Amino acid sequence: MCLALSATRSAGQGQDPAVPQKVEIPPTATVLEGIPTVRIDSTEADTTRRVLSVADAAKDRLTVTVVDGRFYWRSRGDRPLRLSSTGAFTYLSSEPGTYIKITRVNNRISYVEHVDLGFESVTWWGEMRIVVGR
Repeated sequence: MCLALSATRSAGQGQDPAVPQKVEIPPTATVLEGIPTVRIDSTEADTTRRVLSVADAAKDRLTVTVVDGRFYWRSRGDRPLRLSSTGAFTYLSSEPGTYIKITRVNNRISYVEHVDLGFESVTWWGEMRIVVGR
């Protein structure tokens, strides 16, 4: 089963679509899957933003597995992740400079995946789904 958030709502119902909302990861979650739409590469001298093709998005796909309530960054060598929250954001982090930030905006789960590589960094922006009970 996949936890998906409906993109539609009736007038006057639900939350303000422009306000980020905290994402609660259900205890039955088994995988968090993210498809990036934008990649940003930054150095001291330059920053490049590019919209990803379907093929590039598939190569840069985010995968986090959940085993016995513990999170592992599968797409980064199964690094263990710590779960924390602040305000409207849920974070999964493994070490300083590497994290996944998750929120719900406009009834979709949006994420930012950030990885520091020395004095360079790569940031992906995309949409996530939470798979439960697989």
